[in-house]
Amino acid sequence: MKSKITLLLFFIVAMLFSCDDKEDDAPACSVAWGTELQNEVNAISAAANAYIADPSAANCAAYKTAYQNYVNKLEPYGNCTALTGQNRIDFQNALQAAKDSIANLC
Repeated sequence: MKSKITLLLFFIVAMLFSCDDKEDDAPACSVAWGTELQNEVNAISAAANAYIADPSAANCAAYKTAYQNYVNKLEPYGNCTALTGQNRIDFQNALQAAKDSIANLC
C-alpha cells in the first residue's frame, strides 16, 4: 500500500511541476498543490497512525475516508491543461490505482 501511495505522490509531483500557472483557464494547474492538499495529507497520516495503534473497524473506516478525501481533492489536478501525453496517462493510472486500493487498505 505504501508503494502505491509513494507512486501516486511521485506522479503528482512530476505532473504538477510540469504544469504552468500562467494558464488562467485551468486553476488546477497549481504549483502550491502541496500546501493546498496539506490538510488531507495530515488527515491520512493521523488516520493511519490511529489505525496502526488500534486496528478497529472504526479506525479502518476513518483511514479509508481520509484517503478517499485526499483522492477526491487530488482528482481536479488531472485537469491541468499542461498535463499531456504520458504524464496525463501516468497521473490517471496512478489516480485509478489509488481509488482501487482504498477498498483494500485494511
